[in-house]
Amino acid sequence: MSTPSHVVVVGASAGGLSTAEALRRQGFTGRLTIVGAEPHPPYDRPPLSKQVLAGVWEPERARLRTEPTLSAVDAQWCLGDPAVAFDAATRSVRTRSGTTVSGDAVVLATGAAPLRLPGSTDLAGV
Repeated sequence: MSTPSHVVVVGASAGGLSTAEALRRQGFTGRLTIVGAEPHPPYDRPPLSKQVLAGVWEPERARLRTEPTLSAVDAQWCLGDPAVAFDAATRSVRTRSGTTVSGDAVVLATGAAPLRLPGSTDLAGV
C-alpha cells in the first residue's frame, strides 16, 4: 500500500489519540479523521470514575490533553457519533447518524466497554 493521504481512526479515547499523535510524530501530514462515540475530548477514565465523580477534581482535569495540544494533532474530530459498521473492502466507516467516512487506511482503536454484573444495576455507587 502506498502512503495514505487520509487516515480514519475509530476510537477517540487514549488508544485513538495515541495513534493520531504517533502518526504525526512519524511525519504523516495527510488528512486525519477521528471518530468517537462520546461527545467529550479524550479523558483519563480512572480519575473520572474516582476523583471527578467524588467531587475532588473538576472534569477538565481528567482530560488527556489540553485544547492546544489536541489542536496540534490537526485532526477532524467527529465526536458523539459512534461507528456502527466497518467495510474493510472500501476502507469506510458508517456512524450511527448515517455518516460514512472513508480513508486510505482505517485504524480501529475502540477499546472495550465495561461489563455489568447481573443484579448490580440497582446498587448505589456501582
